Amino acid sequence: MRLFFTLFGITLFLSSCQSNNEEISLNGTSPSLEKRNLPVINEILFDPLQKKDDGVNDQPDFVEIYNPGTETVDLYGWHIQDCPASSGSRYTYHFADDPSSDNLLAPGQYGVIVPEETLDREASRLVNYYDYLSGDATVRIFIVQRKTFSLNNDTDCVTLKDSDGTVIDSVAYSSTWHNPYSKNTKGVSLEKFNDQLLSNSPSSWSSSMDIVFGGTPGRHNSIYLPENRLEQTPSLRVTPESFSPDLNGTGDKASIRYSFPAGAYQVAVTIYDSSGKAVRTLAEGLPSGPEGMLEWNGLENDNSPALSGIYLVRVSATGTAFNGTVQLEENVALVR
Repeated sequence: MRLFFTLFGITLFLSSCQSNNEEISLNGTSPSLEKRNLPVINEILFDPLQKKDDGVNDQPDFVEIYNPGTETVDLYGWHIQDCPASSGSRYTYHFADDPSSDNLLAPGQYGVIVPEETLDREASRLVNYYDYLSGDATVRIFIVQRKTFSLNNDTDCVTLKDSDGTVIDSVAYSSTWHNPYSKNTKGVSLEKFNDQLLSNSPSSWSSSMDIVFGGTPGRHNSIYLPENRLEQTPSLRVTPESFSPDLNGTGDKASIRYSFPAGAYQVAVTIYDSSGKAVRTLAEGLPSGPEGMLEWNGLENDNSPALSGIYLVRVSATGTAFNGTVQLEENVALVR
């Protein structure tokens, strides 16, 4: 094993028998931007967790829309539809058909379209499961009074139409758009990397990486990247440069932050001592979005304290945005 111990330096190279001075080979699946001023489909949950008598709140399926424009949009008469059946019939869900209601979606505001048997927002399955939505008036929740949408768990469509029936946005999704390294995606939504990406492109979407809820209806997507970072160069940052795990509340852990282009990944994070010995595995085969953060508390795999010294942090990633495996390395000093 070849290690690089230029203090606080960073090394990036490709493995799989590719030389260290080769540039990263992207595989041509970079997502495409499409500037939009009207609401867009931004997140979909089509395979929710719903099980009787398990003591856990059921998830409803939902479609999240987002207004990326600069003007407030009146959604009165707007509706969503799924894919037509072989007979040509399709389900239509009017979510803003009450003229007495507030059907406005402000710039930068999220709207969540959800099937519920109750019209009481606070009693809805959506708010009970995603409890951060409780009392949050900044998120519009549009309830369609029914138990569920008819969205298939493998492939289907979601089409957003205005009151005239004009298609505003649409996506023909597939369960294969989920992170291919995730073993179980039930109860996990599909999220866009950025709301301005083409909705009907597989490279615009991946699995939510929210480890608590499995989705982020009504708030920033967990895999979100701003436009200027969608094709960012892989990078690794370890802070602070020197840490002291003395449990005094300051500088007790090293934060390991990695960044990749928009895509789905599987990462491994390993700590090596100056002899090249792997002393701590923080992650192995971990499904990940384009950015992630882990912490090292200065303990080895057997929970014994690592000795003072310079350690190498290695992040290895396989992903959908590039060919081969990318490895990022950076040093960190541990002082006891």
